[in-house]
Amino acid sequence: MVSSDRPGAGVVWARVEEGFHVGSRMGVFLGYIDRQPDGVFLAYDGASRVVGRFRALTAAMAAVTNGQPPHDEVITLEQVRVPAPRPITGGDR
Repeated sequence: MVSSDRPGAGVVWARVEEGFHVGSRMGVFLGYIDRQPDGVFLAYDGASRVVGRFRALTAAMAAVTNGQPPHDEVITLEQVRVPAPRPITGGDR
């Protein structure tokens, strides 16, 4: 069982496209992370203000999640596969 009072509890990160991640908690937009050409991750809060520049994606996630630079916060990344929509076949029209 995971405690809901942990700083990262209930936060969901979605990779919208390669190098661009969006975070939310219980449906509320927290902010986003944009990977730069040099590999640095720029983290932004929910009002599109820069939170900071980070070498690691997890550090950027912690900064957006906590609203401040991380303090050894542990973030676990999991890949969730969503099935592709099935093509619509001819109906009985």
